[in-house]
Order: sequence, then C-alpha cells, then structure tokens
Amino acid sequence: MPDRWRHLAGFLTVAFLAGGVRFGVRVARGDATFWEQSYGFYFDLAQKLVREHTFCLDALTCAYWTPLYPVFLALVTGGERNFLSIAAAQSAVGVVTVWCAYHLARLWFSAPAGWLAAVGTALYPYFVVHDTALQETGLYTATVALATLALALVPVSSHPLRQALLAGSLTGVAMLVRPSLAPVVPLALGWLWWSCQAISSNRRWPVVGGYALALLFVLLPWLARNWLVVGRPVLTTRLGHSLWIANNPQTFTHYPVESIDRSTAAAWAAMTPAELAEVERATRRETDLDDWFRARAWAYIRSHPGATAWGACRKLGAAFWWQLNPVKGRMEQLIYGVSYVPVMLLAGVGLWLLGRRKNWPALLLCVAHVLAFSVVTAVFWAHTSHRSYLDVYFIILAAGALASFRRPDARPLLSWK
Repeated sequence: MPDRWRHLAGFLTVAFLAGGVRFGVRVARGDATFWEQSYGFYFDLAQKLVREHTFCLDALTCAYWTPLYPVFLALVTGGERNFLSIAAAQSAVGVVTVWCAYHLARLWFSAPAGWLAAVGTALYPYFVVHDTALQETGLYTATVALATLALALVPVSSHPLRQALLAGSLTGVAMLVRPSLAPVVPLALGWLWWSCQAISSNRRWPVVGGYALALLFVLLPWLARNWLVVGRPVLTTRLGHSLWIANNPQTFTHYPVESIDRSTAAAWAAMTPAELAEVERATRRETDLDDWFRARAWAYIRSHPGATAWGACRKLGAAFWWQLNPVKGRMEQLIYGVSYVPVMLLAGVGLWLLGRRKNWPALLLCVAHVLAFSVVTAVFWAHTSHRSYLDVYFIILAAGALASFRRPDARPLLSWK
C-alpha cells in the first residue's frame, strides 16, 4: 500500500475511533438530563432563531451571547429536541479537533508525534464526555484549533498572505463561538510580525494587516447587527455582568468548589433594596444594565485591591489545578486526574524540547494561548470546561515529548528556518 493511502487509512481509523467513542458515550449516558443542563439557553436561542428568526430571548438578551453555537444547533436540529443529531454533529466536530492536533504535532515535532497527538486527543476522557454536551466547549475547541493551525502555517506557507487571511477568518469564527479569545488577537499580530522574519518588511505588513482585516470582516456583521439592535457595536453585552460576577464580596462563597452560578445567586441575594431598585431602572436598556454591573465591579476592585489580586490567583489555580472545577464525583475526578496530570507533566517536557530545538514560533504560539486565557481568567473566572480547549496544545506538547523518547533525532516536517 502506498504511503499516502496508508496515511489516509490510519487517520480515518483514528477519526472513526474519535467520533465513535464520543457518540457512543453520549448515547450510553442517554438524554434524561441532557436538556436540563445549565447551558440549555443555547438550545432556546436555536429555537428562537428557527421559529422567530431572532437571537432575542427577551428584551434584555439580544446580544448577550455570541451567535455561532446557537446557529450550529439550529442547523443541526431544525429547532427540534433531537438528541441524537446534536450528539452526532458534535462528535464530528470533535474529529476536527483531532485532525488539527495531528497536523500541529507533525508541524512542531514529527510524524510519530502527530499520531500520538491524534490518538491522545481522540481518547482524552474530558473531550470524550464534553465534546457532545449541550454547551459550546467542543465547537470552541475545534474552531480555536483550526485558527491556530492556520496561523502556525503562515510563516512556512508559499502564500503567506492567503494563509494569514484564512487564519484571521478562522479566529473571527472562534470569537463568534466564545468572545473570550479576544486577548489572543494582539498576541497573534505580534507573533505574525516576528515569525515572518524571512519575509521582507514590505511584504510582512500585508500579511499582518490581512490577518486583522479578515478577522474584522468576519466579526463585522455581528457588530453591525448589535449596533442596530442594542445601540453599541459589541461582541456581547455580558462583559459588565460577568465582571461583577467575578468581582464581588460573594464570588468565592461557592466558587470554585461549586458552580459560579451558586455564587452569583448569593450576590443577588445580598443586594440591598436600593441596589435592586437601581437594577430595575437600568433594565430599560440592555447596555445600561451591563454598564451598571461594570461600575459595581470596578468599584469593588478599587476598594479591595488585595482581595482582588488574591482572588485572581485563586481563579488561576482553580483553572489549571488537577481537580475538576466545579468538583464532581470521585470516579469522575479519578479519571480526569489520571489523564490530566500526566499530560501536563509531559507538556512541560515538550515545551522544553521546543526551546532546545529553537522552535520559538511553536513555543510562543502555545505560550500566547496560555497567557491570553490566564488574563481572562484572572479578571473574570474559569471552570475546567473554559480551560479545556488549551488541553489540545498540552496533548500536542506531551505527544512531542513521548515521540522524542523513542526517536530523539526526529524533526518537524516543515522547517521554521
């Protein structure tokens, strides 16, 4: 069998394994509690989109959530409560993540590392379970991985401008799934300029500008729609509310051991009658309400700088810790810990290997993702599901480390020099 066909057969096997195990686990768990998760509002939005052609759940949630995951659910289900359709579609999305992990590991390390990363991503327990949950995590993980792969290929592409346009477009798509990717953008622009040193400066500017313009082009329709609907060209009107949730006296009453929703309920319960009256007046406009919560959050931060700094450390610790956040059952925790801890330890070795081999573009791209996520987490908060998209890159680094133990002389398929 020619190498090309052997390679294709191998990846199809891994792809069927990834999709099959995700779909099988979701079907085995059943749909008894599938629709009752705290992310059920996404399906409510999908139904609104199909039946009423609007993203407004009520007068104050017209731009609260970004649109891509509800659109995905609407396309998959047609607005009907079709459990199997969602499970099948999101299992396929998980295969896309596996494909990206395979190619990134080949690019950064070697072909054996690519296969290890693909199998590792296919069978990673957290992905197997959560890729098919009724939440945007699986789609976000896949779109960020696609954007990262496209970006990583820019410096080695024979058509860097075209590749940068693709990378910018995919970054915009990922931000329309979850806007918390936004801090990556300035880091990506700097990374592009630095990593394309082999390109003359008069050609580098179009590459960097092309990435930015493609990103803006994808985001522009949603920004324009929000300008018309809520009066402000924003990705979301939830930033102020989210900032308040993460920075108030009740934030750590339940979080991170329990869901941040429990702490939010406690914060609402602690409001004075005067504050509740102010909230009532602010509900006349969606942006006014968001501004009110933002002002309350900044007032708390200014009044409690020490508690805010310590809270940021606690949020980061909870996000990267080996225990699930919020805490789950003993068996779930055991499975998660047994998979997550070795990956993280080996990822450190993989990061060291990238530095030793002077593969700075790959190393810095991984660091950029971790840094951007850490900034968002320190200011806001994160559960394990929010951080899980980074596990793709930890698995890739771990695969590179494992492959180097057997073949220390293996090299990436494409050179950065």
